[in-house]
Amino acid sequence: MIQRIRYEELYPSEITAMMASKPLAVVPLGLLEWHGEHLPLGQDGLKAEGLCTMLIKKLGYGVQLPVFWWSRPGFSSFEGTLTFSSAAVELMLYELLGQLRKIGAKVIVLMTGHYGPCQVDMLKRVADTYVRENPGITVIAAPEYEGVTVNGETPADHAGKWETSLFSYFQPELTRMEAFKGGVETVRQYENPPHDYYHENPVWEWREELRDTNVASPQKGREAAEAIIEVWAQRVEKAMAQYI
Repeated sequence: MIQRIRYEELYPSEITAMMASKPLAVVPLGLLEWHGEHLPLGQDGLKAEGLCTMLIKKLGYGVQLPVFWWSRPGFSSFEGTLTFSSAAVELMLYELLGQLRKIGAKVIVLMTGHYGPCQVDMLKRVADTYVRENPGITVIAAPEYEGVTVNGETPADHAGKWETSLFSYFQPELTRMEAFKGGVETVRQYENPPHDYYHENPVWEWREELRDTNVASPQKGREAAEAIIEVWAQRVEKAMAQYI
């Protein structure tokens, strides 16, 4: 029975034993990024963290790393967002994979709760490069929604019904639906921000009434989370089969 799964809470002998038995390391990734006033800046990473914990509990094994917050744009110009260069992020991720391989991980999950081709393409590129240069290890790198559908829909958006539902399921105390106004708003932007990859328009239109529980709710979030974890668990078990 799994007790503690967080890397930072484990003792040296425990991490060695876990890697010897079931060599799985799971890393949630996110970006500190604007998601309106109803969701916090860390929504992406906290959502991924909840999903990674859920994945390990379903599998019954694995160690979970702290959230990797250093990610690629977007919304670099939007209030509160922190973004980083591809050179910085790729180097950090590549070295992280090396460190996890060093401690004995054979399967490494990189689950990003932050989307967009800038982030996803970079993540897959680092994973592919590392595996090619270091045989004998499997890296599963993807956004949480990849290959997942819920009632015919891909459960992915930016602070819309899916992210709001997922986050409210994992972190109800940080979800402020009373702060959601809807409609069109002009977002405060920073002038000439570093790594302004997408050059977003400051006018943001909310296309859904997220305060309507028929649109977004913890129940919808749970349904999406369960669908996501079902797909990811199958991927991990298939990868682990070659090492145990």
